[in-house]
Amino acid sequence: MPKRALIERRPWLLGSMVLALAWIWLQGSETPGLYLLLLKAAPLLLLAVYAVLRHRGNDTRSLAGMLVLQAIGSALMDYMPLIALNALLVAYLIGLGMFLVHRRVEMDGGRKASALALTLGTPLLCYFAAERAGVGVPLFLGLALGGMAASAWISTFPRSRVGLGASLIVAGNVLGIAALGGASGGSGPAAALAAWPLFYLGNLVLATGVTGELRMREDFL
Repeated sequence: MPKRALIERRPWLLGSMVLALAWIWLQGSETPGLYLLLLKAAPLLLLAVYAVLRHRGNDTRSLAGMLVLQAIGSALMDYMPLIALNALLVAYLIGLGMFLVHRRVEMDGGRKASALALTLGTPLLCYFAAERAGVGVPLFLGLALGGMAASAWISTFPRSRVGLGASLIVAGNVLGIAALGGASGGSGPAAALAAWPLFYLGNLVLATGVTGELRMREDFL
């Protein structure tokens, strides 16, 4: 039965990855903007569906909420940036709360140092990226993003997947902010091309890592 259930859920994960590749391929094309907006949101929305089907519980509902809000924020960034930034802010606050519930009681020095670097370094990177692009990004967004990544790093979830995924989400956001100004030349176009793939890959690695770990713990118990 568990094997059959996993097979039934895989199409959502596969569909998410296929649509992510489709958006990467079609961005910058002559495809109408509305279709691109929906296509940009769809991969994370399907990932949210996969998460709640893979494991049913408060943690995966929080994870799904984080993914849905990130989908909205990512899709609306070029059209309604204020709504998009607020959606991302709430998403990372949800993620922060979820990971703090699973924080480690004891941590080694390397894990503490990494968490501190993410907490303090992420808002600074967001600030410098925004300054370079000539746009304004709320400080709270950088703090929430850094807090989410740091809490993922010090959580009981595996660093090789969940911690790495959160770090990739940070990288994707920073590059996305750097590309907001639409600056020509320099690192602007490269940042725009790399931002969303890193953002999506981070969410993919994080979501599958969280749901896989929760399912393994449930099976063990």
